[in-house]
Amino acid sequence: MIQRMTIPGRLPGLNEYTRACRAHPMAGAKMKREAQDAVLWCARAARLRPHGGPVRVRYQFFEAPARKGARLRDKSNIASFAVKVIEDALVEAGLIPDDGWDEVAGYSCEFARTADPRIVVTIEDGLA
Repeated sequence: MIQRMTIPGRLPGLNEYTRACRAHPMAGAKMKREAQDAVLWCARAARLRPHGGPVRVRYQFFEAPARKGARLRDKSNIASFAVKVIEDALVEAGLIPDDGWDEVAGYSCEFARTADPRIVVTIEDGLA
């Protein structure tokens, strides 16, 4: 089974999350909770069904071009926090049993620039 969901906009990056955690212990927790809730809403809206066995996850990050005088976020900054938040949300929603070695066989990340920022998450099961 292959399922797909789209998360509109973008999630905070690892740098933003780290700054929030350093500012106040609960600020980082609040940022993660808000991001995870946004992902949960998208998963429910996509009507995803639970996967029983190991899954492979493909993340496609579509980032808006940098504004004049601004820099694009680093790819690892974009993906690292997002992957954790998305996988935690998939577990919370009951779509995968856990996000450990036995349940997530692997994942891949792709990046592109577009005027329509979003994250497309593809979940494929039946792969060891």
